[in-house]
Amino acid sequence: MDTARPDAVVLDGGLPGMDGLDAIPVIVSRSPQARILAMTGPQTPSPDELKERGAHDCVPIESGVGELLKRLEDLFPELPPTRPIQSQPASFRSSVDEILSLLVHEIQAPLSVIEGFSLSLQLAVERGDDDAILETSQGMRRAGASLRALIRSFAEVGAMESGILNLNLREAQVVQLVNLTVEDLAMLAASHTIVIDAGDDFVAEVDSIRIRQILTNLITNAVKFSPRRSEIAIKIRREEASAQISVADQGPGIPSHSQPELFQKFSRLGATGSGTGLGLYLSRGIARAHNGDLTCDSAAGMGATFTLSVPLKQETSASER
Repeated sequence: MDTARPDAVVLDGGLPGMDGLDAIPVIVSRSPQARILAMTGPQTPSPDELKERGAHDCVPIESGVGELLKRLEDLFPELPPTRPIQSQPASFRSSVDEILSLLVHEIQAPLSVIEGFSLSLQLAVERGDDDAILETSQGMRRAGASLRALIRSFAEVGAMESGILNLNLREAQVVQLVNLTVEDLAMLAASHTIVIDAGDDFVAEVDSIRIRQILTNLITNAVKFSPRRSEIAIKIRREEASAQISVADQGPGIPSHSQPELFQKFSRLGATGSGTGLGLYLSRGIARAHNGDLTCDSAAGMGATFTLSVPLKQETSASER
């Protein structure tokens, strides 16, 4: 031990061959400038006795690392303070809270789908309807896959906020994606009439799970905020190089002055009941990560139309092959 400088010695079991009480005077004799912090437990001497032997301070062993670091800072006031490991910046805690809130919000839809299909499966089994059993089990597998993908995706929320989101891009039929989503939501949307207006199907290169996540959010919002037995109109169109998928409801609409808040975190525009107001925020982020967008056209008393746009797959010309 270098006695030319002060050293910190933390004792929790003494030196080999002796207990902590016997070790303290040995350390003091060998290194008078050492500063000794003794960690105490039920079987160790009292703090007063340890200090009489030469310990500068004591800390109970169950106090944890944060308290240990604080006591070491007290022993070495000339050194820069050490931040306790449990003290994270407010921005870090806020980010974690937001990610958890987003996760809790977004898993509700696939969980509800699974619950709906499980009821359908039970009824199909009771009827002995093999076709219905196969159909509902396939729907449950799709919802389970969506749920797993959602949970994985929340590890990337920070990346989304930085404008970078990893996507599993594959060719997909746009109309088929819409039809599958509507089929999966049939139980939840049974109180409404969903009308799909689509022309020919066309191909986009998208992350199908995440596009269906957006569609699920839009349709469930339309169900939630429009009268029972009203119509939800889904229109699919091709406009130049993008697919436009609009979901229109017959709800109370959104005043123009409130629309800028729609896609902000935690914005619920005065809505009551369950939900954290994060679905549209995440949906727009996913759309923009596809180089698309999510917009709203609405007016008070006129319902709301949300339009998702995603780029279509570009055809490769013969000269590029």
